[in-house]
Amino acid sequence: MAHMMKHTKASCGHMFAHFDRRAEHISNENLDRTRTHLNYNLATHQTMDQGEFVRQRCSEVHCQNRKDVNVMVSWVVTAPKDLPEAEHRAFFQASYDFLKNRYGLENVVSAYVHMDEVTPHMHFAFVPVKHGFKQDKKNPDISTEYYKVSAKEVVNRYDLQSFHESLQRFVEKRLGHEVSILNEATKEGNKSIEELKRQSAMERLQEANEKAAQIVSKAREGVKVAEQDIQALEGKKTALESEIEALEVKLQGRQLQIREVMEIKPEYEKGLFGSVKGIKGVTVSDIENLKATAIKGLEARDRLEKLSFEYERVKKLVPTMDERMQNAKDKTRLKELEAVFQRLPDHVREQLFPKKSRSHTQDRGRER
Repeated sequence: MAHMMKHTKASCGHMFAHFDRRAEHISNENLDRTRTHLNYNLATHQTMDQGEFVRQRCSEVHCQNRKDVNVMVSWVVTAPKDLPEAEHRAFFQASYDFLKNRYGLENVVSAYVHMDEVTPHMHFAFVPVKHGFKQDKKNPDISTEYYKVSAKEVVNRYDLQSFHESLQRFVEKRLGHEVSILNEATKEGNKSIEELKRQSAMERLQEANEKAAQIVSKAREGVKVAEQDIQALEGKKTALESEIEALEVKLQGRQLQIREVMEIKPEYEKGLFGSVKGIKGVTVSDIENLKATAIKGLEARDRLEKLSFEYERVKKLVPTMDERMQNAKDKTRLKELEAVFQRLPDHVREQLFPKKSRSHTQDRGRER
């Protein structure tokens, strides 16, 4: 509703140009130059230039000659949003009367009402002159009147806390009806622009923290799902490793059986005309064992083909998981699995998994 600012000598010039709009180039994107002619100054008694008046008033009272002394204070009073446009001038006039009574007509620099921005408002500027009496320490019955420039004493904590409530009572009495000056931002006392900026920054920070927390929560959920996928993939790879190791043991056993079969030196029984009638020394059990070995060899080769296809499929899944988690550990485990697969003897793979068969298996894998 209303905000207060303090100004040193160095910052006054910029504010004067903003108040009276004499500067050709003002850095305000909300300014509408086509409505600047509607602006007006309620401090009609002030005929001096703003800067000249501030210098003169400071010379009339005690003012420390320091660069950090605030020689001017300005209040920005904004028209309530629910106030009818027809009552804007009466509202600003009542606000001006309240402010000049509060801080002294003799200290008023200007009171420009801006109608060329988004929201109509008034800049009431004054020299913060503190009036008081100082007692003589040696003789308490004697006191000296003084006037000095002191923004800290004029606009003190009590002044800020009581400002809006006092302004509302004054304006309502003048306009004859309620005016929504007090709101959630002003009911606990006025806040300076610096305090409002800090509050706004804290609100933005809190909002950013909440959004960040939501993003982190979603990211954690995504990581959890990805980790579950990787765990399932690792479980499948572990199972494949176990099956390949078991198959390797079986193949070694089959190789031994094949060697035993190859070492058999059969003697053939010949008929009358030289035809082979049978094999000497080969029992029915030997034949059955040979058949069983051949069948198991075929089964082992078929199992190896299926494992090869499954291995290639899992191998294609690993880069996808690796991209999602960016974890080199998966690649290492895949290499370990590949190493286990490659440990199969070459002569066993050539016998049980010829190149032509492997090419056929790869074609089947692509077709699937």
